[in-house]
Amino acid sequence: MDDIQIAQEIANGNQIVFEKFFEEYKLKVVNLCYGMVHNKDEAEDLVQDVFIEIFSSAKNFQGKSKLSTWLYRIAVNKTINHLRKNKIKKFFLNIDDNENCLINEERIDLTIEEREKITHLHKVIDNLPSKQKTAIILFVYDELPQKDIAEVMGCSVSAIEVLIFRAKQSIKKRMVNN
Repeated sequence: MDDIQIAQEIANGNQIVFEKFFEEYKLKVVNLCYGMVHNKDEAEDLVQDVFIEIFSSAKNFQGKSKLSTWLYRIAVNKTINHLRKNKIKKFFLNIDDNENCLINEERIDLTIEEREKITHLHKVIDNLPSKQKTAIILFVYDELPQKDIAEVMGCSVSAIEVLIFRAKQSIKKRMVNN
C-alpha cells in the first residue's frame, strides 16, 4: 500500500490501517515531541493530538510528500503551537522522577551526575534558535535523514546541513563551558 492509499484508508475509518500506522510511528513522534518539551506526559498528550489530527485530516493528504513527512510536519507544528500557547520557553527535567529521564527511551538507571548532564543538555538545546532546535531534534532524537528534515521544515538540504552543524557547534561549546 502506498502513502496515498494509506491516507485514504485512514480517512475512510479503517482502524487496522490506522493502528498499524500509529504503531509504526508512535515512538518516533514521542521522541520528537519529548525532544522539544522534555516532559513525558506532555509529549504523550501531544502524540495523541498529532494522531487525532492525522485521523481527522487524512482526507487532505495530497501525496506531495511522504506520509511520514506530513506526520512529522504536523507533530512539529503542534508542538511549537503548544509551546507558544502555554508560553513555555524552558523545560527542566525533574531528576527525582524517573519517568522524565528519556533520551531515546526510558532510562531509570542513570546516576545523578548523568541526569544533571541531560538536564544541562536540554537547557542548551532549548536555548538554540528555533530552526536549529527543530533540525537537531529531528536529526538526533528521530534519526531522520537530512533530506526528510528539509521536507518537514520546508528548507533545502544544504540549509539543514548548516542548521545541524551550527546546532552541534553551539551545543559542544556550551556543554564544554559548564
